[in-house]
Amino acid sequence: MDYISEDAMQHMPKKPQNAYMIYRGEVYDEVKKKNQEKSMTELTQVISQMWNDLDKKKKEKYENEKEKAQNQYKKDYEAWLKKYKLDEEKVKTCLKELKQEKKKHKKGSKKVTKASKDDEESEDEDEQRIQQIKNKNQKKEQKETKEKEKEKEKEKEKEKEKQKQNQKEKEKDQKGNKKK
Repeated sequence: MDYISEDAMQHMPKKPQNAYMIYRGEVYDEVKKKNQEKSMTELTQVISQMWNDLDKKKKEKYENEKEKAQNQYKKDYEAWLKKYKLDEEKVKTCLKELKQEKKKHKKGSKKVTKASKDDEESEDEDEQRIQQIKNKNQKKEQKETKEKEKEKEKEKEKEKEKQKQNQKEKEKDQKGNKKK
């Protein structure tokens, strides 16, 4: 996004709402007051049904508002491009990239792409493999430590046996010397 300045991004005109969203904004507070016990989803369903039931003349009012807003947006957008000396194709490309980045890094998103799932699974598998290797190494070290301790014990016992044999031999020698 090096070709669109931060200042330009902050002053970029916002896209206009469609006719339904203009209508929704107008009736939402009133519908909410009448249906306080309903959830946001249920309120949206009520408003949507009201929109569908609206006659063509009344819908036309909101369509006209949408058209006016779109025309104003086009003028504002062209002026914005000129003011910041931007190329429209580069702006579209940049906005598309930003949108993809937001999707990619969106936290708490329930939708996960197959690639990101594979990456996460791969990372999990790697973590599991690392943990398995650590566990194996730990067990190996424990086994080696036990074997060393057993060897030391055996050496101590051999040493004790040697000392006992040497003691017995000394006693025999002493007995043999006494008989003489």
